[in-house]
Amino acid sequence: MRKLLFLSVCMVLLLGSNALAVPETFNESPTFAEMVAAGELPPVEERLPKDVYVVEPYEEIGRYGGIVRSTTTNAMHAGGDFLLSIFPAPVKPNADLSDIVPNVVKDVVPSEDTTVWTFHLREGLRWSDGEPFTSEDIMFWYEDVLFNEDLTPTIGSPWRDGATGEIVEVIAIDDYTVEFHFPAAKPFLLNDLIHVTGTNMFVPKHFLSQFHPSYADPDELRSMAEAAGFAEWYELFGYWNDNTWGNSHRVGRPVLTPWVLDTFTTDRRTWKPNPYFWQVDTEGNQLPYLEGIHTEIVSDIEVVTGMIMSGTVDIEGRNTSLANYPLYRGYEEEGNYRTVLWDTTFGNAVFFMFNMTHNDPVMREIFQDVRFRQAMSLALDRDEINDVEYFGQGTPRQFTLLESSVYYEPEFATAFADYDPTQAAALLDEMGLDAKDSDGMRLRPDGERLIIIMEYPEVVISRTAVVELAVQYWQEVGVDVRSRVISGELQGQRTAANLMDATNWIGGRESDVLFPLQANYYLVPANLGWERTHWPLWENWFVTDGREGEEPPEEIKQLNQWWVQVLQEPDPDTRVELGKNILRSQAENLWMIGTVGMIPHPIIVNKNLRNVPETGFWGWDSTYTLNRNPAQVFFAE
Repeated sequence: MRKLLFLSVCMVLLLGSNALAVPETFNESPTFAEMVAAGELPPVEERLPKDVYVVEPYEEIGRYGGIVRSTTTNAMHAGGDFLLSIFPAPVKPNADLSDIVPNVVKDVVPSEDTTVWTFHLREGLRWSDGEPFTSEDIMFWYEDVLFNEDLTPTIGSPWRDGATGEIVEVIAIDDYTVEFHFPAAKPFLLNDLIHVTGTNMFVPKHFLSQFHPSYADPDELRSMAEAAGFAEWYELFGYWNDNTWGNSHRVGRPVLTPWVLDTFTTDRRTWKPNPYFWQVDTEGNQLPYLEGIHTEIVSDIEVVTGMIMSGTVDIEGRNTSLANYPLYRGYEEEGNYRTVLWDTTFGNAVFFMFNMTHNDPVMREIFQDVRFRQAMSLALDRDEINDVEYFGQGTPRQFTLLESSVYYEPEFATAFADYDPTQAAALLDEMGLDAKDSDGMRLRPDGERLIIIMEYPEVVISRTAVVELAVQYWQEVGVDVRSRVISGELQGQRTAANLMDATNWIGGRESDVLFPLQANYYLVPANLGWERTHWPLWENWFVTDGREGEEPPEEIKQLNQWWVQVLQEPDPDTRVELGKNILRSQAENLWMIGTVGMIPHPIIVNKNLRNVPETGFWGWDSTYTLNRNPAQVFFAE
């Protein structure tokens, strides 16, 4: 994997608009040209912003036309269609993750102490319905969404000081200039804005204000909510403010993405080009080139795999896995596609979590005992997992950051990562789990069999094969772990209710693009998440300032204190040491248990699709394909 540079906005102070020359003239798709001729759209020159974003094509200038076929296993989440879209966030990672560059905004300028950040918007940029995108939209988010307790019960860490709780002040200087004033240094703000945090800032006031009590007649708003089947106005507002990676699943909701949702049924969602999309190629052709996207909503990953093999999918990466790589290659001719391998940003392809705040006090005591987590880690044969599931392409390791990180130390990756079932069994015996039943399975201290249900959704990448191997290893040391695939929605409900025994998830946030900014997702309990189950009650205690959840022990509080210090520490060397403290705690305590990391990821691409890079980074840190300007993809014929 290429070396990832350490990002610090104290070092990379800023950001100008993309350096490519703006073309003198602009062109548009034949469909839009016909609409202009019919008086249904203004000319393309009037639809593009003054500060247009110019994309240098990966391979060549494209041609207009063609509908891409994609899939999703989750009707309300990202699928293959989202791989051709973008996060409409202020900024984004560049192609090799060495910098953060402008995206929706023209540029961002920080003060010397990074307490004030000035955002310059692209003059003339418009929402997909043609209405101007201005500072009013950001102020609507700030004043009427962020500070409305019905819509935002708890204001998250990106917008408040970790030590005092003081919230950012946002000021509109003019239509295209907005200042963010933070109470303390905010050196990693841009890193925080490349994903959903950034897209949430951009809200179409002209559209959503009709659902807000500060702008709408209360009686009319109540009637609208009831007619839509909602009991409260904020449920109706939330419905229309739907935001998945900055894309909306609501037909009619204005967006800033290259695609606008056209239809949405039980088995399909279709997208049409945004006539006001703000990117062009170097010859002035407005993007996207494609005429549309048709996404089939299917039941599971096996169906997706069958569609890939039969050639009924043009692009897919959300539901592919390296385990199926030989299968994909074997059907390339029949399916008329090619299989490209991108590096991943995953420090671990699959890692495991045991609920240390379990409602059952016996299970809680077991899971909180570090010897249990050490034993479960030593019981895993990572070399076999790597050989069997990843064809030896990965690196057996503990959950930690990528080797390219400035926070990385070799001992973080090797901690309790050897395959030693004898030592694993000895640790389990030592902690009092030495009694077994007639099947050789270990008993809890209360005499009941120790049964652990590993529940997880089979999304993003397939993990079942790795889970099945892990279950086998754990059964061999007498721990009765049983796996169960559930939906992401159900996991979210069960996690929120603290009903999960254990789960697993994939890596991410293990490069310096997102660590230490988002160490709170896995390594620090300061952010509630549906996919994480190792400390939900402690997380809830932190995010509610102690009003809910359960007060954690001091060593867990220390994790949070280190993280808060990292976010505000002006000295880069001190930040690194604080970050290493967090990672050292993970290595010693195994809050999560890793398996194999740094594996490549396959992406399926129709042979006629162009401008899809042959190499790249796949993962949350890189925004998957989205940092590669995917609106430039086109059909060669």
